[in-house]
Amino acid sequence: MRMNRLAPLAAVGLASGMGLLAAATSRTDDWHSPLVLAMLFVFAVAADRVPIETRSGSQLVGSLPVFVLAAVLFGPAPAAALAVGASLVQPRKAWQLVAGDLGVYGTFPVLVGLAAREGAALVDGPRAAWFLLVGAAVYMLAWSLNVALVIGYMRLLRGRSVSLYLNAVFRPLVATQLAHAVAVAALIYGYERVGAAAIAFAGVVVLTYSRLQRDLMEAERLRDEAQERNAELAATNERLRRAHFGAMRSLVRSIHLHDRMTARHSAAVARYARAIARAAGCSEVEQQLVHTAGLLHDVGKHILDDAILKGDSKLDDDQWQLVKRHPEEGARIVRMLEGQEDVAAIIHAHHERIDGRGYPRGLAGQDIPRLSRMISIADTYDVMTARDSYRDPVSSAEAVTELRRVAGAQLDAELVEIFVREVLGHGDTAFGHGDDADFEAELLDGGPAGDRVAA
Repeated sequence: MRMNRLAPLAAVGLASGMGLLAAATSRTDDWHSPLVLAMLFVFAVAADRVPIETRSGSQLVGSLPVFVLAAVLFGPAPAAALAVGASLVQPRKAWQLVAGDLGVYGTFPVLVGLAAREGAALVDGPRAAWFLLVGAAVYMLAWSLNVALVIGYMRLLRGRSVSLYLNAVFRPLVATQLAHAVAVAALIYGYERVGAAAIAFAGVVVLTYSRLQRDLMEAERLRDEAQERNAELAATNERLRRAHFGAMRSLVRSIHLHDRMTARHSAAVARYARAIARAAGCSEVEQQLVHTAGLLHDVGKHILDDAILKGDSKLDDDQWQLVKRHPEEGARIVRMLEGQEDVAAIIHAHHERIDGRGYPRGLAGQDIPRLSRMISIADTYDVMTARDSYRDPVSSAEAVTELRRVAGAQLDAELVEIFVREVLGHGDTAFGHGDDADFEAELLDGGPAGDRVAA
């Protein structure tokens, strides 16, 4: 970003003009306590060594209370001299920023010192109780002038956004500055009542100021960074979820191209299985898992040739062994998709039987994953009732009779009853999967828009 070369000249010119104003308004008794001024100078330099970086990249220091004390207790000329001197012994920085410091520190202490002098005259001197209000008001004036001068200079020098600086510095620190205004006012009043010993407490004020400012800005920075990280993580997760679903949808469509009846059957099984899971009290995550597994449960059938898929003749031993491999093959394919291991495990076991006579591993009873048992029920029911099945379909009542007959041997008896009582007959589970439009509708229902696919 290009810098405005006139900005440093304007800052130095402003500081020079304020220096002349300070000299013109200076009084002999303004310099009555050089020891106290020296103490304030040390505090200011120490505070400047603990800078606080804001979200906008600017730095804050805790020397403002010291400068306000000097302006109120000693007047504009000593305050400006102290502030400019402290700025000149700061760690090395670019000359443009040094010029800016001269403009800022050479200006607001003079204006604040004059305002404090007028305020003291209005309330009958610094010893008056009402001067506490004047001191607090003068502090807020000093802070506002300081912020305004810095914003103006950085805007002129680098084109910095005013709203960005206000959001990063001014608004978050209003409450903190009000607290320090009260503290500084009390310290001024204490100095007038007790004497120079009260200035020793200025160190505590400065340290507290710096610590509160730093903690606040650090908390704001950490909060913003956490929000940014969370937003980025959420966006990344959403992209991954959509990518996973796109891959799975491609798998299901690949089945559709190879065998449309199997594809539409898979979509029907997905809907029935999710309805069983919902009726059985499963969590939303489990419902999503079983729905995805239903969509993909026959993806391993790509290893079967057309003669096996059409079912025109009785299978020989080699063909039957190939059929028994399709759950394992389907699980292997799905495991290639990152984050879908649980879906693969469900698919692997969807042809196991309660009595242990299923395939491919001969699991029995509770060893079979519960969601796999739901897929088995949905699979068996749809094969019997689907109008585009390889066999003549039977009525729902006949299919229910058959489900109950094999319950406890082939199928989970408890889940069969849940399917019969809680799922069948409900409008939201009826699935006419005789055409491609119904298949596509169920496939899309499992996607990110419906938040249905486990990712």
